[in-house]
Amino acid sequence: MFSLASSNKYKRRSIWHNNCIGGLKPLYLRRRGFRILRILLVALNAKYIHTNLALRYLREDVCTEYPNVLIKEFSINDNLDRIAGEIFEAKADVVGFSCYIWNLKETIAVIRRLHPICPNVRFVLGGPEVSFEAEEFLTEHSEVDALVIGEGEKIFLELLKAWQNNIDPSHVPGIAWRKGEGIMLNSSPVKPLSLNDLPFPYAKDEDFTGRLVYVETTRGCPFNCQYCLSSTFQGVRFLEPENFRRMFRQLLKNGARTVKFVDRTFNANKRHALKILDIVREESAAFADAEEIRVHCEMAGDLFDAEWMDYFRNYPRGLVQLEIGVQSTHEPTLKIVSRPQAFEDWKKYIIEMKSIGIPLHLDLIAGLPAENWIDFRTSFNDVYKVEPDMLQLGFLKVLKGSGLRQQSGSYGLLFMPDPPYTILETAVLSHNELLQLHRLESILDKYYNSGKFRYTLREVLKLFPTPFDFYHEFAEFWHQQEWFCRQWQGKALFDKLWEFLHCQLEVGVNDRIDFISWPKIRDSLKFDFYLWERPSVIPDYLQDRDTLEMEKTDQWKRIQETIRKDACWEPIIPEVKKMDRRQWNRNTAVVHFMSDLQRDDEAAAESCWYLFYYQHGKGTACRYEGS
Repeated sequence: MFSLASSNKYKRRSIWHNNCIGGLKPLYLRRRGFRILRILLVALNAKYIHTNLALRYLREDVCTEYPNVLIKEFSINDNLDRIAGEIFEAKADVVGFSCYIWNLKETIAVIRRLHPICPNVRFVLGGPEVSFEAEEFLTEHSEVDALVIGEGEKIFLELLKAWQNNIDPSHVPGIAWRKGEGIMLNSSPVKPLSLNDLPFPYAKDEDFTGRLVYVETTRGCPFNCQYCLSSTFQGVRFLEPENFRRMFRQLLKNGARTVKFVDRTFNANKRHALKILDIVREESAAFADAEEIRVHCEMAGDLFDAEWMDYFRNYPRGLVQLEIGVQSTHEPTLKIVSRPQAFEDWKKYIIEMKSIGIPLHLDLIAGLPAENWIDFRTSFNDVYKVEPDMLQLGFLKVLKGSGLRQQSGSYGLLFMPDPPYTILETAVLSHNELLQLHRLESILDKYYNSGKFRYTLREVLKLFPTPFDFYHEFAEFWHQQEWFCRQWQGKALFDKLWEFLHCQLEVGVNDRIDFISWPKIRDSLKFDFYLWERPSVIPDYLQDRDTLEMEKTDQWKRIQETIRKDACWEPIIPEVKKMDRRQWNRNTAVVHFMSDLQRDDEAAAESCWYLFYYQHGKGTACRYEGS
């Protein structure tokens, strides 16, 4: 993660730049005849809204010895020249980077820009992406001076002290470093760190409004999944709940409203997890905007039980959302990756949590050993049928240090040689098949995970043997039309789906397409279209001819006006009392449908009217019950 210049280089350096870290004057404290080092900690996050927890632990761990320490966070989508410029202008003696598979390429590119113009700076890297094959990494990247391997909170401070005092860091455990022309690899620490001995990472007041903030209450995992780095060390360590309370309270005070636990398996210990969630509920209740607070936890489905369901029934709606890694339902694959689980046994809890109203994200991994196209199709359909709020389709990353990396030859795993090491082919899944799954993933995100096509997908999926078959065929249609080559606005997605269905009818690819209830398909598309946002123009294909003619009549307009003026909306939409006629009309749409898509009984086939109310760019559908 980080870096320094040797003391003989310090003697040749000019006085620090007048512009200093955090707007403070340069710190000219001296120890044993030389000044205290200036430290810069850097993260290139996946997105702007993300924050880096590791850097904040490091900052608080070293700031008592090195008060002149600064954190700078960027995004991998930022201009790399601008990033390098800001780092250069910080005039640091040590620049440390937190490295992961999603940012290593950009991190190295930034260091290469800086190295020629910063000869007195040593660059140090840490994080999971540089904690394995350290000697090879330093051999390939001569501009990097040292690596912090594994947990770096205490190691980094010891490394800084050695460099500060011009001492050989051979005594510092858990680092790889350069000594002359050679590379030294020190032994690992004997004892893992206790979370309760770590510094408070959010001691500094920061504005977290609109940011995604990370916390951890456990390190380690009770499972031994061979695709995950958590399998490289044993045991689970826990943070005392009251230490978490202090952290969570500080985050909320500083504007954080979305908090994600980085715990690998949040419910590894039920008592601990329930206590943490109790604290989340208690601390959130003190804020007037408590309904905007969200915490995201990754849990194991096979650790749920009736007690968990009882707990969730009494938990505030929307406060917690869950991510559950199913990964596969193919038993031979689960055995190979050392993660056996009986999805058929615990999926009942998914259905129950959905009925309670807990947002659920379920994960699948494509490209696992021994799972071929047919097997993955089954896994996909198994998970899709429980209708999670989001189905995240990822692709195996053959990580350095993982069990699958070491056994890759046995399972025919071919993967990208550079980060993020994405799977390219397996012994039972060809590269061409994986390309098709990548396209399927894109369609899944656009149509299912967007949440914008709920009613349409319910109707369209009736025309295909399984959900997988629909998404696959639709994705290949996009590919043939070369639509993936462009960015499409949201409303264009409706056009693409309508065109796909009509093309299937014309070429006779799907015999069942002949039995499409086109009015029902049209109604479902129109319903989702109006839920998306208040449209100014309705595509012709969303209106049948009879309706188009009726809409031109005065009688139709009078019906719409009568529905808008009906007093029935006041208890349903209280905001109506604060609006004048023009505001109300601007924020609503009154639409007629040939069937009622929100009903499953016999009355669903009857025509009906809906009023759509739009607030903060979001549409809400309200059925009109008047005559």
